[in-house]
Amino acid sequence: MRKNSTNGLMTLNFWRMCAANLLLFTSVYMLFPVLSFVMPEQLGISVPQVGSMFLVFVAAMFAVGPFHAYLCDEYKRKNVLLYSTLILLATIPGYIFADNYIKLLLLALVQGACFGLATTAGITVAIDITTSARRSAGNMVYAWSARLGMLIGAGSGIVLYDLYGLRTVVYLAVATGVLSMYFASRVYVAFRAPIGMKLCSLDRFFLPRAWVPALNMLLIAFVPGVLLPLLYIGDYITFSALAVLAFLTGVFIRMFVKLSHHCQRGTANTTCYLAMETGIFAGLATACKLADAYLLYHVAGVAVILAFFFFVLLTYPYYKKKKVR
Repeated sequence: MRKNSTNGLMTLNFWRMCAANLLLFTSVYMLFPVLSFVMPEQLGISVPQVGSMFLVFVAAMFAVGPFHAYLCDEYKRKNVLLYSTLILLATIPGYIFADNYIKLLLLALVQGACFGLATTAGITVAIDITTSARRSAGNMVYAWSARLGMLIGAGSGIVLYDLYGLRTVVYLAVATGVLSMYFASRVYVAFRAPIGMKLCSLDRFFLPRAWVPALNMLLIAFVPGVLLPLLYIGDYITFSALAVLAFLTGVFIRMFVKLSHHCQRGTANTTCYLAMETGIFAGLATACKLADAYLLYHVAGVAVILAFFFFVLLTYPYYKKKKVR
């Protein structure tokens, strides 16, 4: 008989999910700093046009979100994670062969939808295999694995492109994603009978009570997002911004969880993820629109100031008033 994986937080299955999450984010973030300056030359389009792909990516993430609870109820949660990751990886080589703007947007659309499903399903699996008493701590550890994956992916993508070109980045991104699928496939998830979820639902997708800290997290994540393309010119201050984001992840995940009611911790984690990814991709789109290092620093500085005052004047008072844990 298999040992149930919910006997504690630091189980082998939980660490497999953390490894899978880290590798998935590494795979995806290997591409983003590179695509912002490779695609204009490859497709003969403007840099702002390339920036719109990041907005399409985010829109697709939000579009599939309301269907997540139904899919994870109707089908095995691990299978939702694995199949969405598989489709995501299958489309990554498309960046090598894309030859027009429409195909670029279609790639972003499919990948955004699959990435949204994969990350949300991954959170659901990680929470389900963790005991109720340890889920708050599990949320933070799992979220940190994603931020570490972002750091590794962004740095390795730029280095690999400088040394070997786009094809190598694409192939290694796919290989990293396949390794993520391997770790996820080794996780044992106990069978859970369907409970009859509605086709569209905010359950396990968005926590309305956390909308204020979600906006604050969006502003914070916007800063490393708008600085990411500067990695191409050898300006590595972006890593500092990403490191700060990784540090703040623990603070905000705890805040989101304490704003959630019973059985909403997974939804709280997903809401934090959505806010972070939206901020990063909005930053990338803005960077492509401005395409000037001085302006990017200026915008990032303004965003830092706004995020700080937003936290002091709005987020923290709201959190103290609304927290339920």
